[in-house]
Amino acid sequence: MSETAQPRIESGRAAELGLPTFEVWDSIGSTNDRARVLAEGGTQRGGLVLAREQTAGRGRRGAWWASGSGNGVWMSLVLSAADATPQLPIVIGVACAEVLEEHSGVRVLVKWPNDLMIKGRKLGGILVERGSGWVVTGIGINVDSSPSEDELTSDRSAFTPTSLSEHTDAIPSTLTLSGLLARRVLDLLDAPHAVTEALEAFTARDALIDHQVLTQEYGAGIARGIDEDGMLLLELDDGSVVSVRSGSVRPVPRPGLEE
Repeated sequence: MSETAQPRIESGRAAELGLPTFEVWDSIGSTNDRARVLAEGGTQRGGLVLAREQTAGRGRRGAWWASGSGNGVWMSLVLSAADATPQLPIVIGVACAEVLEEHSGVRVLVKWPNDLMIKGRKLGGILVERGSGWVVTGIGINVDSSPSEDELTSDRSAFTPTSLSEHTDAIPSTLTLSGLLARRVLDLLDAPHAVTEALEAFTARDALIDHQVLTQEYGAGIARGIDEDGMLLLELDDGSVVSVRSGSVRPVPRPGLEE
């Protein structure tokens, strides 16, 4: 990855947060790509990359992620191989939801496996990527505005987008918010019973619980929470319950889905 500019290094903030490095870019292709470069170059766990704008941001399965200049938190965090458990997206989602709720006063839910929701609308998403010797997570949150219809791609979410500013004026700066998110993710991952605590917390924030959904893996069914591996439990028409491990999951629209 080649960048035409250099990042601002927030050394003071990194030290306060206990992070090895904190880069802030005005514009970058992908913060996840930059975090991967840092990880492969030996940057320790907790290296943080934040951008005002991504020109090649992406979500799951390579879908384009709208991340316009100054509109949100577009960040990536270097993790370690030990963090790469099946439940990792759930742990990160819970950590993000807790921070956003604590510092905005707005109730934030988590849609399996990686979306952040407010009142039935998509606030943001999480992307975990890994390779030989590296693990990074990208976190994208609409803060000041949400993507317009023109910015949404053919891989549209069944949920319309929203932003924090649509629900509250109590919003920390993107620098502050990204630091809080990074620190909470690391703290939750380091907790003695991290996975158990995250799975329990997810249950209280499950945006799909008891709703009809359409899955790529098994077709239609009713979402019944998650299993101990963080996989979605799907009740089929015959009453059997299966674990959805991959693919897209979309709700079947009906009144009452919004919280």
